[in-house]
Amino acid sequence: MKGLAGAAIGAVIGAAAMGAALMLVTDIGAPAAPGASGAQAGAARGPGGAPQRGGSAPAVAMAMAEASSIGRTIEVIGEARALQSIEVTSEVDGFVAEVRFAPGKRVAKGDVLLKLEDEEQQIALDRARAQFPVAKANSERYAKLAADNAASALEAEAAFNAYKALEADLRAAQFAVAQRRIVAPFDGVAGLTRADPGDFIRAGDVITTLDDISAIIVDFSVPQETADILEIGQPVVAALASASARRYEGVISAIDSRVDAVSRTLRVEARFNDSSMLPGAVYAVSTTSRGAPAVALPGLAIQWDRAGAYVWKRGADGAAMRAPVVILQRTDDIVLVEGSIAPGDEVVAEGADRVRAGASLPPARPRTGALKARAGGAGSPSGAASGAASGATSGAYE
Repeated sequence: MKGLAGAAIGAVIGAAAMGAALMLVTDIGAPAAPGASGAQAGAARGPGGAPQRGGSAPAVAMAMAEASSIGRTIEVIGEARALQSIEVTSEVDGFVAEVRFAPGKRVAKGDVLLKLEDEEQQIALDRARAQFPVAKANSERYAKLAADNAASALEAEAAFNAYKALEADLRAAQFAVAQRRIVAPFDGVAGLTRADPGDFIRAGDVITTLDDISAIIVDFSVPQETADILEIGQPVVAALASASARRYEGVISAIDSRVDAVSRTLRVEARFNDSSMLPGAVYAVSTTSRGAPAVALPGLAIQWDRAGAYVWKRGADGAAMRAPVVILQRTDDIVLVEGSIAPGDEVVAEGADRVRAGASLPPARPRTGALKARAGGAGSPSGAASGAASGATSGAYE
């Protein structure tokens, strides 16, 4: 009796186990339930139904490829000067009567900067002015009399010579008075002066300086080997030798016609239309020549395999595509390339090692000029200062 009961219980347990196994097989082969999420339903496949590792899109950072160019950069030291700059001096000896300018203030062309005492010269001028009309009238009268044979030709000639002599005396007196008024030869900013009313000034003494700072010229020299990469109008960046110094932008305005035989350098001038620059100051100067076109990418975007360098770029359908590239130049975090990549292409900037062909990639946010701004390097004041003393050249991009 006990044997029959045990057999019956065993049969029931076996039937239950078989039913559970059949249900499990049915669930594995059946389609997803109507309430299943899209991530659960398609986790094993990527765009176009292609299998994808990990079951979801990789976590990556995207960037936009930007147009750039490869050029050579020259970094040197230059000295600034005003567009026009002179030391204002006196032509004659004399005592200072008036100082009519304020140091550091603008003056206009023709303004009287300083006046010397000129009483003696004014007396001579008044005498010449008084005598000149008489001599002129006398010359004209004798010329008429000589024409009517009422006076000899000798008398007419003597009267004419006296008239011309007094005319010269008048001009000399006028010039002597003018020499005692020292005027500005051009518009500019006057410098400091030690002249005060009552001081005695000798001819040639410096009264003040005058600088036309409507534009600043920076003079610098480059090695003769770099002469062929310079051209008029080429952009130039200058800054005081400090990492936090303001950067000034100008252009090459003049290039010397010959190389210095001793230093084997070529003298160059750059013009900056910025009156805040300081004449006489030393600036770190950097200029980059125009070069061949290239594409700028973040340095982490470059991947390598046996075939060479490549990047992952986002195709029109949002899927990852392999794009072979050739590296032209590299900086700290930027790389210039050419190949199957164009400005505006969206590339994987970070996390490229997680990407496989066909993986879904997010779009990049366009940031115009972002790669150039991050590059720094050749055009920065610190970079210019580091190689300026030796006139070093390096590769750079625009």
